[in-house]
Amino acid sequence: MKLAEQIKKQATDAGFVCVGITSPEMLRGLPHGWIGNVISLRSPEEELKNVNSVILLGYYAWDKSFNLAVDSNYLEDRKHFTPEVSLERFQLYYEVLKNKAWKIVEYLIKKGHDARLSLNIPLKTSAVKCGIGSQGKNTLLITPKYGPRIRLIAVLTTAILSIDEEFKGNLCGDCKKCISACPTKALEPYKIKINRCLVYAAEQPNSRNVPEDVRKIEQKLTQRPTTNSYVECTICLEACPIGRLSKLKRST
Repeated sequence: MKLAEQIKKQATDAGFVCVGITSPEMLRGLPHGWIGNVISLRSPEEELKNVNSVILLGYYAWDKSFNLAVDSNYLEDRKHFTPEVSLERFQLYYEVLKNKAWKIVEYLIKKGHDARLSLNIPLKTSAVKCGIGSQGKNTLLITPKYGPRIRLIAVLTTAILSIDEEFKGNLCGDCKKCISACPTKALEPYKIKINRCLVYAAEQPNSRNVPEDVRKIEQKLTQRPTTNSYVECTICLEACPIGRLSKLKRST
């Protein structure tokens, strides 16, 4: 069994439902640096010297609780930086992803290759290059079986692996349910007005970039189990007919 096939088996055994492999060369030209003053993206080469392969792993987030985020504005370790605020943030799905993906890193290291986890490369567009799915009108990655209900993490490695073909086609078609469902009208086809997104508004509680009408909707709709925690908005995700939980239950 080739190393790429061994890695994919390790990934599925760890609980990942989507696995794709590409090369750093295939990702050149994708957005990096500060994107919309929201997130800083890096190239694979910036993350790992002598990287030869990029492995994208997708985990099925079947429950809203995966989108729980916990903030603290006083701890100094592992800071989350934006132009307006500096704070520590734990997101449940990232903790799950890192825990599971670390097994792939360990496997590659045991095989004699350098490897590390990355959440900093452009994950969604990289996943398209890996053949996992296509970009949706809600700007999320859409997969054929699970729709947008996938969370991504990358493993970068010096191992030279056989790569997968880029995903071709558009899974959205004429559907615009996600656009219609957004309560703040943040979406246009394949574009997002980030300052109208409820996820951004919840992440940036003191931001002056969030319009007043959006802030009122965010305060009304965002679920906050505790003072410092909230569940990210998933309205556009839930509106997508591809991979709804009811359909998945019937197919199993």
